[in-house]
Amino acid sequence: MAAAVVEKVFVALPAEVKAGQSTLAWALDRFGGGGGTTVVIAHVHVPPQMIPVMGVKFHSSKLSPEQVKLFRRIEHERVDKQLDGYVRQCSKMKVKCEKLVFEKEDVVAGLVELVVLHKVTRLVISAAADRQYSRKMDKPKCRTATEIMQRADPSCKIWFVCKGQLICTRGVEEEVAPSATPFVPDDLDHQALQLVVSHQKKDEAKSELGLYDELKEACIAAENLMKRALNESSRRQKADGEVASALQKAKEYQELYLEETRKREELEGALARAHREIARLRQAKQVPVDERNTAADELQEAMSERSSLEGHDVDEDAVLRTAGGQATEQQEEEEHVQTQHDLGTGERDLELEARLNQSKLAAFSPSSVIQSPYDEDRVPACFLCPILQEPMRDPHVAADGFTYEGDAIRGWLDGGNGASPVTGQPLAHRELAPNLALGAVIQDYTVMRRRQCRFCDSHDGVAALQFFPSPVGCQR
Repeated sequence: MAAAVVEKVFVALPAEVKAGQSTLAWALDRFGGGGGTTVVIAHVHVPPQMIPVMGVKFHSSKLSPEQVKLFRRIEHERVDKQLDGYVRQCSKMKVKCEKLVFEKEDVVAGLVELVVLHKVTRLVISAAADRQYSRKMDKPKCRTATEIMQRADPSCKIWFVCKGQLICTRGVEEEVAPSATPFVPDDLDHQALQLVVSHQKKDEAKSELGLYDELKEACIAAENLMKRALNESSRRQKADGEVASALQKAKEYQELYLEETRKREELEGALARAHREIARLRQAKQVPVDERNTAADELQEAMSERSSLEGHDVDEDAVLRTAGGQATEQQEEEEHVQTQHDLGTGERDLELEARLNQSKLAAFSPSSVIQSPYDEDRVPACFLCPILQEPMRDPHVAADGFTYEGDAIRGWLDGGNGASPVTGQPLAHRELAPNLALGAVIQDYTVMRRRQCRFCDSHDGVAALQFFPSPVGCQR
């Protein structure tokens, strides 16, 4: 009696057991029930070209053949140990199994060559990864399964499986043995035909239900996509509005900055002019020595003329005293003439003193050298606070570009006023900045005015002392 032929079913599996468990489970369930089938666990190992040595990877061409051979052997042992997990799975199902590791640079080329060398007639392979499975899947999705379907020997029937479900097959159809065909009597042909029709209708109803479920799922998915699209559109519109608002604010801030820059330039120009005027006043305060000497000479000549006039008056008094023996009428007439002469002399002395005072003040007054608006009693308008209308001691610049007294503008803002005291326009912010430049100009102006007042007061006192009447004049 001839020995029974052992049928082999090759199952192409990866080295990772978790990735190939579902494919092997389908093969064991499909072919392991008869007991006469052996499952061959086929794995195509692609040897890596980069080999790690001392923590650094080198290409296999850069290493010696002994090192490459040692590494290949270690890799083969590691893969063989991983495939033991499939062996244990077959043992649990009480199915005979074998391991076959085939090394090749390409997985597809290795499987095609394996089919030819071992004359494989039945092959089970994964159609795609389990996470890519769907009920509408009817053909392989991964590159390896697609190329195997095209390049494998036509005599080999291939089952493509994904997540424990049969996706499709390729190759020779299984032939049913004549002995296995059931005998159907002629009188049962009509009943059998009705059963077949009823089964077909049930299958069509099931397929229609399946299509309805798929259509319902597609509608739900489309509705979700529409909601997501609407949410995305509203979010983009909101973002566009925020961008437009930000651009508008940036434009407003730029205009405020330009306006503040313009006002600052105007203020700097006014301060520069004020500094130049102060410099001119300081130069004018220093009277030339020649003018002082001229004034002193004029004063000396006036004093000498006055002394000569007083001496002349004394001589006339002596002449009148020596002529005392004349007649009374003649004496009265001479006394009358003397009185008129004395009155004329007094008027000339007063007129002379007034002219000397004018020449003295004109010689020593800074206003006789240069005319300036600072010589007047009024204070420059740029030194006055717009709120208090008084000279500022602590000038501060507000958001409108105008300068105020620090306490005055703070009181204005603390009182709930949000508009400019000068223009009436709303203030962009409530921050204040000290105007150090204008404060320095006001301080210099104040010091200059005090010095000028002290200078005028001192010279007025000297003039009063110089032109004070002498004792001789008083006696006269």
